[in-house]
Amino acid sequence: MDSVARLNAFMSRAPFHQWLGCHVTAHDPETGEVRVALPARMELRHSPTAETVHGGVISALVDLAAHAALNAVTGIGMPTIDLRTDYLRPAVAPLLAVARPRRVGRTLGIVDIEVLDHNGKLAALGRVVYRTAKE
Repeated sequence: MDSVARLNAFMSRAPFHQWLGCHVTAHDPETGEVRVALPARMELRHSPTAETVHGGVISALVDLAAHAALNAVTGIGMPTIDLRTDYLRPAVAPLLAVARPRRVGRTLGIVDIEVLDHNGKLAALGRVVYRTAKE
């Protein structure tokens, strides 16, 4: 099984992830970069009349993409310790999250994420910290 298929299988175990419909589209083993796509769906919009995606959905995408990037390196699931999302512009789906591990240590992992909108414009930036220590 290649790394994209393995990451998608890992990510699809959670019912919430299944509901969101996110999927890994690419993984670069050299850089650790993982790309996660979020499809356009009415349920993800912030209101019935707006095309923009709800901010909570964008934060969830940030967390999922970051977790996938660290899982690609460590092979384990891990809890989120801290999550930050900076919204730069309203985002219209489909979205693409590009996650890059910055540090993968024995106890902590840090990942930076860019969220691109349907036009490929930067819509949000994220940073997530995870506890990577095995119990």
